[in-house]
Amino acid sequence: MPQIAPQRMQPRPQRPRNPRQKPSSPLSMPRPPRRPRPRPSTRTSTSPRPSTRPPARAPPPLDLPTREPDSSVFKYYFSLGKAYTNFYKTGLKAIFTNRKLLSELNHVFKGPPGLEKQPSSSSAGASPIKPTRAAVLLRERTSHDLARLPVFGLLVVVFGEFTPLIVLIFPKLTPLTCRIPKQTEKLRSKAQERREASRRNLQHVNSEDTQALENLAPGHIVRSLGIGLSLWDKMGVDPPFVKVRANRAVQRIVADDFSIRDGGGVDGLVEDEVVMACEDRGIDVTTAGDQSIAELRKKLAEWIKETTAKDEAEGKAAVRRILMRTGQ
Repeated sequence: MPQIAPQRMQPRPQRPRNPRQKPSSPLSMPRPPRRPRPRPSTRTSTSPRPSTRPPARAPPPLDLPTREPDSSVFKYYFSLGKAYTNFYKTGLKAIFTNRKLLSELNHVFKGPPGLEKQPSSSSAGASPIKPTRAAVLLRERTSHDLARLPVFGLLVVVFGEFTPLIVLIFPKLTPLTCRIPKQTEKLRSKAQERREASRRNLQHVNSEDTQALENLAPGHIVRSLGIGLSLWDKMGVDPPFVKVRANRAVQRIVADDFSIRDGGGVDGLVEDEVVMACEDRGIDVTTAGDQSIAELRKKLAEWIKETTAKDEAEGKAAVRRILMRTGQ
């Protein structure tokens, strides 16, 4: 049989290669585009900063049950004790919440790291770092509540549901966030009685005797602002360190006056803050139910206008002059 010669495979024609093109290799393969790394956002958050949050001084609302004629006595007092327990529990939680918020605001009082190491000449012309009024009040009120927390906590543990009766006897032992309405009214009425008694005693002094008025001014200031125990008044003497405490109180009021003025004025305060600001300055707030908030706001605005007319030194003199007025 004739043999058939094997057919050779014809090579496939290749396309002409570009002389500039390098031969492909795994290392020369194009890499996928690199994704950009996420950068930290520089947008400003619209939520309020901790330095602008209002301090929680006002106690939580106290909802007491009403006793109906057909309800049992045991059920009513049980509900009453439960309402007071929830009230004090919420008030104590507010203290720890304020403490946590205050720890977040420590940089407001200390300033940026390393700022205190810089010489004062390098910061010439720059305004000093000043904490907001909300931060200052939060620090003061939290310190006030933390100082009274151990004794008040012991009273709650020992007396339980009878704590409202005990705090009426010792009203100043209670933190600000745990004061019931009757307790607040009692404190304000006692402060007003003490203020009026000090003014009556001041009327017996000759208004032209400047030396006598200067000597009596520190004692009258601390009594008008409710500083110190009223026991010293009954004994006929001023509280200890009366001059230092009076100067410190006047300095604090002046600083707060300038903070309110720089923060937008009295119109920027809520109703509760208006009442508390008037109370801190010795303005009568016992008739707050009779007089409207607008009247208290007007009195506070007139006070701040007079004390912030010039510098802080003149403001301190204005505060002393207002407090020494017997007809305020």
